[in-house]
Amino acid sequence: MTVMATTSILFIMATTLMTIVAYQQQATAVRVGRVRAMHVADAGINAYLYQLRNDYTYYQTRPDTGWTIVSGVEKYRVKAVAPTATTPLTLYSMGVAGDGTQTIAATVRLRTFADYMFLSGSNLSIAGDADITGQVRGNGNIDNQGKIHGKVIAGGTFSGKAPDQGVTQNQPQASFSAIADWMMRKMRPGAVAAGTYFPASGALGYRVVVNGNRVKVDKITGGIDTGVFATVNVAEMPIPASGIFYFEDTVWIEGNYGSPATFVVRKGESLGDIYLIGDYLPSSVSTATSGLVAEANIIVPSWFGKQNLKVNAALMARTGHIYADIKQGFTRNLISIQGSLTFGLSGGDFGTVTNGNGEPVSGFGQKSYTYDQRLDLYPPPLYPQIADESLKVDTWVEDKAPIW
Repeated sequence: MTVMATTSILFIMATTLMTIVAYQQQATAVRVGRVRAMHVADAGINAYLYQLRNDYTYYQTRPDTGWTIVSGVEKYRVKAVAPTATTPLTLYSMGVAGDGTQTIAATVRLRTFADYMFLSGSNLSIAGDADITGQVRGNGNIDNQGKIHGKVIAGGTFSGKAPDQGVTQNQPQASFSAIADWMMRKMRPGAVAAGTYFPASGALGYRVVVNGNRVKVDKITGGIDTGVFATVNVAEMPIPASGIFYFEDTVWIEGNYGSPATFVVRKGESLGDIYLIGDYLPSSVSTATSGLVAEANIIVPSWFGKQNLKVNAALMARTGHIYADIKQGFTRNLISIQGSLTFGLSGGDFGTVTNGNGEPVSGFGQKSYTYDQRLDLYPPPLYPQIADESLKVDTWVEDKAPIW
């Protein structure tokens, strides 16, 4: 009896051990298959990115690659979901290897002009009192006498104080001429379709007040020298799904935005200014960003408005400057810009002008520039892209609910 009991126990133990070993082998094979499938899916993403780098419209002609065999038996398939005004191009790649199947979702876009704290279309000189957080890029030479907490990318050479994250020189230039084409091909038709296109006012321009998800547009008939505007109401409307507004006249803007929105001003070649006449900020903590795009200049009138002006937006002056219109005898305390500044011509200034005794007589006493990291993932609607740049993968995640 003892021998039989011992034999039975040993048999059960051996069977259990063999079962455990078999299970472990099977589990290992599944894990290996899943890991290999993830690599195969990643290869599919990279193969599709290669095609996009050569032709960004590739997703339109080949939205589904079908199954592509690699290494004899492993395979991947990539599907592309086209971008919208507020969402980037999304790629889904399914990889199959052995018993493993994995799907990756990646959002992809070209770089936009909102990827930089400063982007100048010409030479750029940064004064000693400047304190900048974010990347700085210029199509020409860059001279820095201030503090830059970020990387510097120069189309020409760099001189002055080194930034925190290094310098690259003699880099490709960002095309500012392509922005005008983008305005006419993308932004203007988008506004026309949304009913947010405004022709020349026949007066002094438009006053635009943003309040959460709504926008009030008035025609200005007087008061631009004092800030006490005489106006005639033109429209009140919600921010459309496309987020785009287009004006063929000067715009004076302020407010708090609750949805993604881009305001464009272009009266013609090198014509069209935006005046920032008050705070321009998000109405709540969210992913909503905003862009102000002027064909010519973005101007802060220093002779009226708040002592401490705060702006959170991507600002662009395609052919001109971003600056304070400084008048003798008017001083203000602080201008704080969180966002991005792009300008065709450098030399614009928010700084304080002093007299012979070093006493301030006009301008802003303090300036603060900080890049808004939200722009890195959520650029404003239809914000101009840098078409001559490499692609940028914003997100890369394992997808638990694929579109197949």
